[in-house]
Amino acid sequence: MIGILDVKGSLPCFEDFGNLPTKIIDENNYKEIKDLELLIIPGGSLIESGLREEIKKEIINFDGYIFGVCSGFQLLGKKIDIGRKSPIPIIREGLNLLDVEFSPLVCTDRVRFKSIFGEGEGFHCHTYGNVKVGKDKVFTVSYVQKLNYKFNEKEIVSGVYNGRVFGTLIHNYLDNPHLRDEFLKYIGLYNEREEIFKENEKIRRELKRRALSNKVKKIESKEKRGIILLSTSSNSGKTFLTTSISSKLKDVYVAKIGGDVRDIVPSLYILRDKMDKYRSIKLGERGWVKVEEFLDFVKKSNYKFFIVEGVMGSFTGALKNISSYQIAKKLNFPIYIVSSCNLEGIEGAFFSALNQYFFLKSIGLKVEGIILNKVYNIELFNKLKNLAKKYNIKLYYVEKIAEEKRGLIPEVEIDYDEFCKKALNINLTIDIPKLDFNNNREIDSDNSKDNFLDNLERWIKKVKD
Repeated sequence: MIGILDVKGSLPCFEDFGNLPTKIIDENNYKEIKDLELLIIPGGSLIESGLREEIKKEIINFDGYIFGVCSGFQLLGKKIDIGRKSPIPIIREGLNLLDVEFSPLVCTDRVRFKSIFGEGEGFHCHTYGNVKVGKDKVFTVSYVQKLNYKFNEKEIVSGVYNGRVFGTLIHNYLDNPHLRDEFLKYIGLYNEREEIFKENEKIRRELKRRALSNKVKKIESKEKRGIILLSTSSNSGKTFLTTSISSKLKDVYVAKIGGDVRDIVPSLYILRDKMDKYRSIKLGERGWVKVEEFLDFVKKSNYKFFIVEGVMGSFTGALKNISSYQIAKKLNFPIYIVSSCNLEGIEGAFFSALNQYFFLKSIGLKVEGIILNKVYNIELFNKLKNLAKKYNIKLYYVEKIAEEKRGLIPEVEIDYDEFCKKALNINLTIDIPKLDFNNNREIDSDNSKDNFLDNLERWIKKVKD
């Protein structure tokens, strides 16, 4: 049997793992680890969420093969510094099954790699990816384009092994059929692969059934609908709201503008959906697929809802033609503007969002409404809502969550389980309009290039007059 660890903070549906898992190992049956031939430990927030001591003990005492991916790899190591934005290291102890240590290094590239079993393609999605190797052997080496948000083409060690325990930062490693088959030969299960694949079909259905989002009633649609969440600034709560909104929709697909796909991992955690290349829409050179590729996917896919999360503020990078609003213009999706009240107060948050609302409308974008996040006074909000109603502006709010902490920040350490349970409990139901594919702009033509300065100058003159 091939087990996959399905515990708090793990992502057993993030990839297919070569269609190998034939048994689900969770908090209730963890003692059955000893009966496995191979244990797969998926990515997620296993380090931040914390694995129960009794499960750690079973893994340490297991004498079969282990394959850890990303967070699963980190768990197998000696120690992990998760202090991405901390002035001092924040150390978490691993299981010490691999002689390796980790420290912060961000990489969200799609990559080519080489390994002891051959070459392949996959992707990285990690915050703590600096690998310090001890006595163990190198298992995988990745060719990356960007590290810590900067273009820096180089080879990096992305995996190690000691003969029985394997760990890699590369997602989709086992989804390369030739590498999966070589690995099966190595562990002596190659001749059983057809039986394994057949049993895996049942397991995948059961894993999907366990999605956190299945706990709430879902909104359905027969037509394709979608929105983009833009914001007045970074740290406005787009990721939290994307997770919350998507959890209440049936047949929903979540994507990110730009290359930092870590921001939509909570949505995939709560939905139990897979990370594929269409999840990241290119913003300049950062990202995975071009706008037209994403739109083609939307038209052909079986999903009914599409939620796209912007990056940073709506206009960040606009002078270089690499801003969220310019991608929104090409996609021609309806827009919601998110503005956080912890930065400017309720009044300032509404005023900032209102400026963006009318500016974006003035240049022909479909602005559906405004969402004020972290609202701390409902009486004040209602005064603004009454004003917005007079002008047919849809205004929504999300209350401030008490005792927010670092574990709710995707850029630093994050507990996916806690983050998603809070998002699941948010009472936010917004209109998601039908998508109009007949009026998509000519994306690649020179006329489609948005001139932010010209738009801004026209806006200034209009306001002045």
